[in-house]
Amino acid sequence: MPNYIPYLILTVLSITILILTIVHKRDLGIIVLFLSYSGMVYVAEFFVMIIGNCYVYYPKVLSIPYYDNVLGAIVSNLFVIPVLGVVTAVYQLKFRWFVLFAFTLTGVSWLFEWLDIYRVNWWRKGYTFFSILIFMSLAKYWMRALQVGVKWIRFLSLWMQGWAEAATVMYIMSVVFIRHYEYGFFENIFRDDIFISGIMGMFKGLIFAAGVIFFRKFRWRLLAPVFVYSIDLPLYFLGVLVVKIPFGLYTIVYIVLATLLLLWNQYAYSFFLKLKKDS
Repeated sequence: MPNYIPYLILTVLSITILILTIVHKRDLGIIVLFLSYSGMVYVAEFFVMIIGNCYVYYPKVLSIPYYDNVLGAIVSNLFVIPVLGVVTAVYQLKFRWFVLFAFTLTGVSWLFEWLDIYRVNWWRKGYTFFSILIFMSLAKYWMRALQVGVKWIRFLSLWMQGWAEAATVMYIMSVVFIRHYEYGFFENIFRDDIFISGIMGMFKGLIFAAGVIFFRKFRWRLLAPVFVYSIDLPLYFLGVLVVKIPFGLYTIVYIVLATLLLLWNQYAYSFFLKLKKDS
C-alpha cells in the first residue's frame, strides 16, 4: 500500500466532518474557526516539529523529503486536530469526547508507526494523548470566549487564522518552486525555509489582523498587503529570500494573493463579530 493512502483517508474523513458540520450549522464561517485552531496547532508544531525535530512523516508525495514531512504534519496535526477542535467547540462536547479523541489519535499515531509511514525521535504517545485533551478543552472554552466577545481572544483568533493562511500559502509557493528562504539556521535548507516561513507567517498574520481591526475603511486596510510585501523586500535584497521566477511576476502574484488574504481576513473578522451578536 502506498504511504500516502492512510494520509489521504485522514484527509477525506476530516473534510467530510468539516463539511457536515458546516451544512448542519448552515454557516460557512466555521472555516474561519477551523483556520484559527489550525494556527494554534501551528504554534505548537513550530516549536515541537520544526525546531525540536520530534517526529518525521513519510507520506512520500513530494520529492523533497522535508517538504514531504511537512505535508504529513499538515494532514495529521494541522488538519485533523483542528477539525475535531471545531466539532468540540461548535457542539460544546463534554470531556468524555475529549478522551475518545485523544485515544483515537494516539491509536492512529501507533498505527502510522507500525505502517512505517511515521517515526518519532523523542516524542511519546503520552504527549499526544494529553496534548489532545488540553487542545480540545481550549477549543471548547475559546469558542465561549468568542461568543462572549472577549476582545483579546477575538484578536488572537484573527491572528492565528491569518498565520495559518499565510504559512500555507508560503509553503505552497516553496513546493511549486516559486521562492524559498535560506539563511543557515539549519543544515537542511528546506528545514531552514520552513523555519523562516513560520516566523514570517507569524508577522504577516499579525499585520492582516491589525489592519482589519484597527482600520474600518477598506482603502486603509489595503495597506496590509503592501506591508506584508514590504517586510519580504529586505530579505530579498539580502539574499535570504530566493525568488525563482521573474521578480516582476513574483510581485504581481504576491500582491494578488495578499489582497485575497486580506479579503478573507475581513470576512473572518465579521464572523467573529457575528458570534458575539448571535450568542
